[in-house]
Amino acid sequence: MAETKRLPRRSEGDPAFQWRTSDIYPTDEAFLQALDTLKTRIGDLAALKGTLGTADGLLSALCLFEQTGDLAGDIGSYAALKSDEDTKNATYQGYLGQVTAVLAEMGAATAFFVPEILDKAEEISHFVDTVPALQHYRKYLDDILHQRPHVLPEREEHLMSLMAEMSGSAEEIFSMLSDADMEFGTITDADGEPVQLTHGRYIHFLESTDRRVRREAFEALYKVYAAHSNTLAAILLAHERKNKFAKQARGYESCLAMCLYGNRIPTEVYHSLIEAVHEAHPSFYRYMALRKKALGLEELHMYDLYVPICENPYQKVSYDEAWEMVIEALKPLGEEYAVLLQKARTEGWIDVYENEGKRSGAYSNGTPTCHPYLLLNHQDNLESAFTLAHELGHAMHSYLTNHTQPPIYRGYSIFVAEVASTVNEALLLRYLQKEAGEDQKKLAYLTNHALEQFRATLFRQTMFAEFELKTHELVEQGLPLTPEVLDGLYGELCAAYFGDGVVQDALIRKEWSRIPHFYYDFYVYQYATGFASAQAIAGRILEQGGVEDYLRFLSAGDSLTPLEALKVAGVDLSTPQPVREALWQFDRLVEQMEGLV
Repeated sequence: MAETKRLPRRSEGDPAFQWRTSDIYPTDEAFLQALDTLKTRIGDLAALKGTLGTADGLLSALCLFEQTGDLAGDIGSYAALKSDEDTKNATYQGYLGQVTAVLAEMGAATAFFVPEILDKAEEISHFVDTVPALQHYRKYLDDILHQRPHVLPEREEHLMSLMAEMSGSAEEIFSMLSDADMEFGTITDADGEPVQLTHGRYIHFLESTDRRVRREAFEALYKVYAAHSNTLAAILLAHERKNKFAKQARGYESCLAMCLYGNRIPTEVYHSLIEAVHEAHPSFYRYMALRKKALGLEELHMYDLYVPICENPYQKVSYDEAWEMVIEALKPLGEEYAVLLQKARTEGWIDVYENEGKRSGAYSNGTPTCHPYLLLNHQDNLESAFTLAHELGHAMHSYLTNHTQPPIYRGYSIFVAEVASTVNEALLLRYLQKEAGEDQKKLAYLTNHALEQFRATLFRQTMFAEFELKTHELVEQGLPLTPEVLDGLYGELCAAYFGDGVVQDALIRKEWSRIPHFYYDFYVYQYATGFASAQAIAGRILEQGGVEDYLRFLSAGDSLTPLEALKVAGVDLSTPQPVREALWQFDRLVEQMEGLV
């Protein structure tokens, strides 16, 4: 029997394809020294209590908060990046735990800050109007005053801050179970070779033209999750009970309202997204029927949704080839953007390949005083090229914000976080479609990418959002989230979103148990709204020359509210129109496919 192909250990990888965390701290010792500095800074922050009633005291406090925020951000990034390199490395797991504890301590030490700002709101408004050095903090202070209805007295705020260290426990437990402890065994690939099944390889196997490989990977993965159903349901319940507690303590009408409130997003945006996608279900059913017809299948199963409908123009896309595609596709964004792309490629921003114990998936970490970092698990396929474009969008958003805004506004809302990444994907797809000369290539990009992006982002993420909403509603009513309840709810949503044309394989009811985003507190809907926004922005860039407005959006950071920032780029998400226009675009794409299949 042939030897099973195993993942390399971290130490066996080529450093040229690994991120350079030494750009944050040259050694672990330097990181630990910075952590000690942060611990000392906590005492300085605590000493600010009672000093916010004068303009000088307020300015000193805000300056120290900015400096400490950058320090904490760098420390947190270093610990998280090192931890994600190998989730089995106890040293870096320990560092991450230390950082979590110190940040919780810092939160407790500064619990006085928001109540004191609210208590002295009139004086502080006067200071901002009359002291020039305070004026750039206006929006930051307005955001605090916006929280007034839900801020507790100082003692209660202190208690809430003491709980911060525990608030991420469910997500940490889920990650350790799913990424470090679970093993999915081996399957036999299309060449008859035994291959280790991992998170990173799972979708690759679902894209196999060998249906046996797809089914085997699907069943192997979900049987492992099914074996841990009780534990995974308990973890999710614990997370959502934490949200319920915070909602009740702070007096929000729902967990959804609580999680959207800070970004000033009306709950109607969330509900109107779900309603609009429900209205578009018939178009999605037509697409599923076309997929079944094009694949020549008597039955379309859930494990048949990722396989390309027709042969991909690019059978294999190396990392270097992916870069060349991305660089060409993003040329409309201008020379400044192109220079930053080259820096990302050559200056240690990116961790490229999968290794044993490495965190699954992909992300960008926008370290405050250093360059951004990108985690990939590149698989030498076209989908990985799209992932590269996606994560570079996040990285450029962070870079431009960090180099344009003062520290207090260097972050940006998760509501706009997925826009830049999806604009890059849209530009890459349109570039590839433009380069396609023959009908077969056009069909490949239409079906394998354009329609699939809509399926995976606008429809699938909205289904996730609806599941997250419904589970929270159950928890808010005091009802349990047992595996049976979660399986039933997820199965009902799959049936509603995919229709009768897709066989509802029993194991797909377990998909809820492997989605890490359910621990991110109403995050996933923003993939869908961001996708709709990105379609509008990409079209504007290519057709109307909206690059300058777009770069202004990327540089705005937290100096504007999310809805205001998107308006700079030409999108108004306070109405359902951008989502509806994206869904109309999907319907037109389905019509094009009907003419080609």
